[in-house]
Amino acid sequence: MKKMMNWVLVATLCICGASVFTSCTSSNDNPVDAETGASGIVMIGKHGHVEYWQQVESAFRTACEEADVEALYYTTTTENAYQEQVAAVEQLKQLTGKRLKGIVYAPAHGLNGESADAEVAAYARQRGIPVVILDTPVKAGSPLAGCPYFGTDNAASGRALAAEVKADRVAVFAMQNGAATERAEAFKAVKTGATVYPVSENANSDVEAVINDYDDFVFFNGSVLSSVLNLLKEKGKNVYTFDVYGEFLDELIAGNAHFKGIMAQNTFGMTRKAVDAIMAGVQQGETVPAFFITWANLGDDAVKPFLDFYGKEAYPPIDGLAEELVGKWMLADINGKPAPTNNKFVVTFTSAGRGYKSASLSEYADTELKPLWSDRQEFDYAIADNVVTMTSKIDDHLTVVDELTVASISDAVTNGILKIKWIIDGTVVKSVEETVRTLKVTDDYSQTALGLWEGRVTSEQSEYDDGEEHRWELKADGTYTYYSRTGDGQWVDNVNSSAAYFIAGPLLCMRWKNFGDETEYREWWEIESIQDGVMKWKALRQREDGSTYTATFQMTKVE
Repeated sequence: MKKMMNWVLVATLCICGASVFTSCTSSNDNPVDAETGASGIVMIGKHGHVEYWQQVESAFRTACEEADVEALYYTTTTENAYQEQVAAVEQLKQLTGKRLKGIVYAPAHGLNGESADAEVAAYARQRGIPVVILDTPVKAGSPLAGCPYFGTDNAASGRALAAEVKADRVAVFAMQNGAATERAEAFKAVKTGATVYPVSENANSDVEAVINDYDDFVFFNGSVLSSVLNLLKEKGKNVYTFDVYGEFLDELIAGNAHFKGIMAQNTFGMTRKAVDAIMAGVQQGETVPAFFITWANLGDDAVKPFLDFYGKEAYPPIDGLAEELVGKWMLADINGKPAPTNNKFVVTFTSAGRGYKSASLSEYADTELKPLWSDRQEFDYAIADNVVTMTSKIDDHLTVVDELTVASISDAVTNGILKIKWIIDGTVVKSVEETVRTLKVTDDYSQTALGLWEGRVTSEQSEYDDGEEHRWELKADGTYTYYSRTGDGQWVDNVNSSAAYFIAGPLLCMRWKNFGDETEYREWWEIESIQDGVMKWKALRQREDGSTYTATFQMTKVE
């Protein structure tokens, strides 16, 4: 990227088209180079050493190249360098032999409101070409006030980021400029429990001083805070940013659960719209919304220009992925939070492109689907780059496709995005997409759990803690008998009309119907250990209000 104290004029080839914005220009002489007939679009930007404006320049050059017109780009050394923009217009006056399609102009206002608006307007009228305003609105009464404007809605962006943040008490660090202040105020209007701190010269110390007081931290244009990210990571804090990339983008690509995302001004989309407006003769501008970059949408087209700009790949290729996958994996986290035991499943990959999945779900929202009960449901899988596609044919009508995009994998943990589609007779009837973390499991309790066991719930504040002893007899054929105790202390087995279970790694899934009741009930546990005739269960449960607790069960084998 060139960083120069004076204006720089560089050309890249981009397409032709006639356009005159009558509200901004009047037709006049617009000479054509007799030899080449070349046409070009001028951009007068600002603050050339700032990443934001470097993104704008990159977007402008790419858009012109794709449109097959010449890109004529001028930049400034500071944010307020309106005099350099005036100098740019003087340089443009020397282009007497070049046909111009229009000007994309980002006004640089001086401390007293000075600008190059009058010079840009006069030049555009003299050449009979349109002007599009980018990023920064012109002042009231400007001779360019009627020109199409493309920029970011700061208040909407602040509200959009607030909608992504889950906690109520949030620490917000905002740069002290008009745009960041407007965004932070809009954020706080939604998250009324948020506390806004200014980003000072001691920004990192300011964050450290309150790091234990908040769970969620939001940075508005706080790139100077990047060095505190490791500390936030160590403390397990949730972090959100606005237009802060660098190390944070690396954490997103790595799938770190605490780094939630980047609210990004769409510099690439906004600049492209400005170029397209000139090419198409569009006289109406628009506010281009910011969007939230998360681990889950790193592969989207809108995000790709940002990754290209920083020289990043959404999902770096993983050498030996097929070999690393072989084994048994159990779901641990969903969207950065521990998965309740009733949502867990175990997937086993073999080395021959085949595998099987064990899962039990309580219900589906779709009437076409029955609740899943699957012990070793076989699937075929294929790997393309980092994407593992698993296809299970459940019956003659239903097919389930699991698509796992692997961000990282070790001998113990896999991070990725899981997309699941349920397809009935060729029609997708349900789909979900979630960020997941899975753990490799080696324990196999399918044989050691067989037999008759007696025990009780050992956890506190559990809906299962009835204070009673229970008995289960787990049988080798996948069925079990549950025994209840009568008033005289005898154990009887006349409780269930049907009862089945399966064990996949440590996951224990049970289902049953009671006599006289056709309702099917289900229960889910993880076997924590079986040792010296003692079996321990645990399960993460979620209450209706969203809070969670851990239930535990301990039992002794009955000989």
